[in-house]
Amino acid sequence: MRVSAVYACINRIASTIAMLPIGVYKETEYGRDLDKKDPLQQLFIYGLDELMNRFNFMNMLVATCLARGNSYAFIERDTYMKPIGVRFLEPGECQPIYVNMGRTRYLYYTVFGEIVNKRDIIHLKCPGTNGIEGKSPIELFANGIGLSLAAEEFGGKFFGQGAGGMGVLETGKTFKDSGAIDRLRKQFAERQAGLSNAHKPLILEDGMTYKPVTIPPNHAQFIETRNFQVEDIARMYGVPQHKIGKLDRSTNNNIEHQNKEFITDTILPWTEQVRQEFESKLIAEDDKEVKEVVFDFDFLLRGDSTAEATKIQALFNTASITPNEIRRRSNMNRKPNLDDTFTQMNMQKVTADSHMGEAKPKVGDGKPDPADPKPSTDA
Repeated sequence: MRVSAVYACINRIASTIAMLPIGVYKETEYGRDLDKKDPLQQLFIYGLDELMNRFNFMNMLVATCLARGNSYAFIERDTYMKPIGVRFLEPGECQPIYVNMGRTRYLYYTVFGEIVNKRDIIHLKCPGTNGIEGKSPIELFANGIGLSLAAEEFGGKFFGQGAGGMGVLETGKTFKDSGAIDRLRKQFAERQAGLSNAHKPLILEDGMTYKPVTIPPNHAQFIETRNFQVEDIARMYGVPQHKIGKLDRSTNNNIEHQNKEFITDTILPWTEQVRQEFESKLIAEDDKEVKEVVFDFDFLLRGDSTAEATKIQALFNTASITPNEIRRRSNMNRKPNLDDTFTQMNMQKVTADSHMGEAKPKVGDGKPDPADPKPSTDA
């Protein structure tokens, strides 16, 4: 997490998911509506964990999973087994116990040393090898992240020493006293090394010359290495580079498409895992067929103002949206008598006798049958 690219990727994914509106919807006669009386919906409104709001809870749950490969939360229930809270568990407070006996398999969790049923644990995981525990991306790509740390440490030391490299003092004389060599090395380090001594004039004696032996940072491809590590870490988490501040390959023409790719390719898979985990363990068995957890991506997938206006106009002309729903999308208060749908009057349903106001010709009246694919003799 001390690597800025790793922190930026984790923070970008987790914070985006945390700010998405989420709700419990119930199937109705006209589609689905938000079920404001559902206990889970109340938790979404007032907070899943009593010590944090919904944003902080979702942010911690997803960020911990991205960093460590797994994240856990304990579901607190009342006497009727309805969820009354979801407690976030720090790494180490929960551990899965998987027992494979061939035809029979068991999965339990230990929370503070007590065995807990799997239905009472929210478990998010990165891809792994057994489907039970996920693998930490930071551990899997430790070498690449270590190279980024090494480049950052090298840069810190290089500029901390006044952007000066290592070198040697050459002379034609032979030092018989080893103490003179140590004294000369100490004096040179005290007067020339370090940022405070940078750019001081170097005074040598007895015909000594200074010869640098360090490879300059541009020859060592220092900048290229740091740029490649940013790209590599962004690839590891599936985050577009412009989302973590690297804009050298982003333009005004492709930035909107990259934002949509970030939602569909990066955010959507994580929200689907959260959605299925919540529906499986927080919605009662009798309600699973008629209720579902829904993330609202509408405001993230909106285009520019011109494209959004064109989309709203098309929805309005096809009686798919009401004026009050349009006002709601624009953060405007609703008005009375604007809850009806409208359609254009110059459009009508296509029927058999609607073409040019003529009735469909009958077979045998001397006119060709339009349904007959056989060409006429004149043709």
